[in-house]
This record gives sequence, C-alpha cells and structure tokens, in this order.
Amino acid sequence: MRDVYRSLAFRLFTLFLIISSIVFILLASFIIRANRQHVMGETVLGTNRTNRLLLRSMRQSMLLNHREGIAQTISELGKEPEVKGIKIYNKEGNLVFSTNNQEIGQKVDLTAEQCIVCHSGEKPLEFIPEAVRSRIFTAPDGHRVLGVLKSVRNEPDCAAPGCHPSPSKQKILGVLDSQLDLSQVDQDNLVIRNLMILYCIGAVLAIGLFAGLFLRRIVHSRVVKLAEGPRQFEKGNLDFSVHVEGDDEIADLARSFNSMIASLKRAEAETELSRKMVEVARMDSMGKLAASVAHEINNPLGGILAYNRLISRKISSGPMTEKEKEEVLGHLEAAIGEIKRCGNIVKNLLLFSRSLESAKEKIDIHNLIDKSLSTTNRYFEINDITTATRLEARDPNIIGNENQIAQVLIALFMNAAEAMPRGGTLTVATRDMNDQGALCISVTDNGGGIPHEILPNIFEPFFTTKKDGHSIGLGLSVVYGIMQRHQGKIEVESEPGRGTTFTLTFPRQIKPEEDKETVLEQPVISAL
Repeated sequence: MRDVYRSLAFRLFTLFLIISSIVFILLASFIIRANRQHVMGETVLGTNRTNRLLLRSMRQSMLLNHREGIAQTISELGKEPEVKGIKIYNKEGNLVFSTNNQEIGQKVDLTAEQCIVCHSGEKPLEFIPEAVRSRIFTAPDGHRVLGVLKSVRNEPDCAAPGCHPSPSKQKILGVLDSQLDLSQVDQDNLVIRNLMILYCIGAVLAIGLFAGLFLRRIVHSRVVKLAEGPRQFEKGNLDFSVHVEGDDEIADLARSFNSMIASLKRAEAETELSRKMVEVARMDSMGKLAASVAHEINNPLGGILAYNRLISRKISSGPMTEKEKEEVLGHLEAAIGEIKRCGNIVKNLLLFSRSLESAKEKIDIHNLIDKSLSTTNRYFEINDITTATRLEARDPNIIGNENQIAQVLIALFMNAAEAMPRGGTLTVATRDMNDQGALCISVTDNGGGIPHEILPNIFEPFFTTKKDGHSIGLGLSVVYGIMQRHQGKIEVESEPGRGTTFTLTFPRQIKPEEDKETVLEQPVISAL
C-alpha cells in the first residue's frame, strides 16, 4: 500500500482530484449565487409588475373614491398564498388600506423600514429610486419577506375640488407596499443548491474515475514496466527489454533504455571475446615460451651430458696420461660453461617474468650514462665505434634502481654496437619532458637498422637475429621488463640502412603500488 501512495500515478491522480474539486466548488458557488440573485431579481420584477397591475385595477375605484372596491381588490389579492400583505399609506403615513383590517387607521413611524426610504431627508422624495424600492426582512415566524414599494402618483384626473390638489402642488398621494413570503423561493433555492452540490460531487467522482483509469493505463502501468528495466539490469539480466507502446516521452525513454542495454550487451560480448582472445594469446605465448626454454636449456644440458659421458669413459678406462687429464679438465670446463649458460637463462627469465620490488633511490642519469659508457668504451674502441652525448636535461635526477637502469643502458649500447660491425657513431641524448613530469633518454646508432618484418618481435623472449649462438634473445625483453617496473615506456624507431633509435621515458617520481599505472602497457614501435 505504501508503494501505491508513493507512485507517480497516485500523486498525479491526487493532484488532479484536488484541482478538480476546487474548480467545481468555485463553479458551484458561483452558479448557486448567480441563480439566487437571478431568482430574487425575477421575484422583485414580478412584484413590481404586480404593483403596477394592482394600481391600474384600482384606478377607477380611486377616481370614484370607491373605498369598498379598493378594499375588495386588496383583500382578494391578499388571499394568494405567497402574499404576506398589501398596504397603502397616505402622505401623512396613515395606513388607509391593508389586507389586515386591524391595521387600518394606524399611523406608521416615518423612520420605519418602509418609510425611511423616502423620509430619510428633510423633504420627502418625489420619486423612489429603483435600487431602494425593494427590501428583505424577517417576519415574526422566521420566514424572509420581500417588500416592494410603489408610489401612488397624483394625476390630473384625481385633481378635483374637495379631493386632491393639482399634480403641480402634490405629486405623491401615497405609497403601495406589497409584501411577499420568500419561504417557497428560499426552499427552491435550497433544493437547487443541494442538487448543484450533488451534481458537482458526481462530476468530480466521474472525472476522477476516468482520470484514474487513464493515469493507470497511460502512466502507472507503463512506468512500472519502465522501472522493471533498471531492476533487472541491477540483477545482471541483459536479456530483459522494456515493452512500452506509444510515441510519448515514456515510450522514448523505454526505447533509449533498450538501446542502452543492447549496447551494453554488445560491449560485454566484445569484452568477453577480447578476454578469450587475450587468454588464447597468453596461452600461445606461454607455449612458445615453454618451447623456447626447453630448446635453450636442452642444448646446454645435452652438451653437459656428452661431456660427462666422455669424462666417465676416460676415468673407467684406467689410469690417465697427462694429456688425457688435460682433455678431461677441458671437458669439465666446457660442462661448467654450459651449466653457467643454463644459469644465465634461468636468471634472465626470472628478471623478465618477476616484478621484484628492488630498492629505489635518487639517480643522476647523466652520471649513470657516463659510467655505462666507460664500461663499454673498450669494446667500442676495438670495433671502431665513436660516442657522442647531448645531455640537455636540466634536471637529470629520477627515482629508480641504479643497477637495473645501468643494465638497460649497457644492453642498448651493446645492441647498438653489434648493429655497427664496421664501426659507426653511438649518440646518447637526454631532455626534459616537463609537461609529463618525466625525463627522456635516446640511444641512436647509424647501423643497418631493423627489418620491418621483425620489428614487432624484438621484445619477445628468446627472439634473436644473431646466428652465432652468442645471444639467447632475452636482452630487450629484460629491458622491457625493467622499464615496466620503473613505470616508464620504451619506443623504437628504425629504418633499414639508416639506423635505429631507442627512446626511454622515465617518470621522475614512481607511484605507489596501488596507484601504479605504466605509461604504456606495450612498447611503441615505429618503422620509418
């Protein structure tokens, strides 16, 4: 029940019902008041008409001074049920004719309600204004009574010696006061008022019923269907759709909701497909990695096994000569070399795959570049390679692990040197990236460049282009792993025949683990 009271349709219905009730109450009040005024106006007009007819019917009797005829006419008319009384006063205020014979001859106070109209001033009025001819008062029995005055004017026919003076001297002979009982009129008005109230109540109820049905069908049922959509979406049901017919705002909202759900469903399907593709790619990479590891470790293990067999044969054949001992020692040294090779493979794999939190400190990159170049200078001199530096960064300090960054620099220097077998120039440059709060290092060689077809694979583990077996293909993959741990990025630009540039971008401050965001999840590779 509480949900019904809180519904939009119920609130609209209540508001509509209140407004309709107010409108009909005001309309009924206006109609009842207008009807009462109209009925009263018609009653006054009818009484005025009756007064004129009464005076005309008594005119001949008045001219003949036939008082019995006048009294008879008033008496007969006074027998009507709605007539409360008919009275004629002379100019002096004496009651000369009345339906109540006991009142005849009485003198009326000029300040009474029927006299004050004309005698309110020093001189009596010669003409009674239309607006003050009628009056309403309450009779002793409690009923309302309408009194209408009509002046009895002097006419030339009435002017005669011993009767009345001429109209020029006396214009008013007296006043006719007709009094009508308004009990029936009031009863009729009460009936009309009650009927009007019943009609208004019926109209409000009928309109409220139709409005309620309309709101239930057009608003409530459709809003309920529309509200079910978000509830189903909250439960994770993306197969639910809102079916609302029409061309109004509610139908448009339902269509928009269905469109949104369809878009989310497509996005979820695409996300699921992407997740599966990533999973497949990860499994494929793991398979390739496992095969590469097996291949790389199997070769030195095979060598170790072969050397051990040779040593075993030499020992089991009896005492050995000095020459045979030297051969056995040579086999042992070769086996040790193969064992070290396996250790290096495992070590580099761990460095590539594990995100070890090494100690990080403030590093002067310019100083570290100089140290790294000093380490490789002897190799550069032997291979006829010159070095050039453009250390333009105003602030060379970053936060990181010095040994790992040095490993990155030396790996790139050695790769550049191997790309220039006939000599060349290695250029190392630095610059500030103040808009990103980072420092940029570029390592450029003018060697043969990297072919376009293998450029996307250079960061994969065990990928190498060297045919002599001196590299196991973990150098650049280790570099990439170190850059990720420093929340940096590595970019490659290469053009066959013109050289290669590796660009390293280090943030000056490393974010905490919970806020860590690498600049790029994948290295940026560009073939010029």
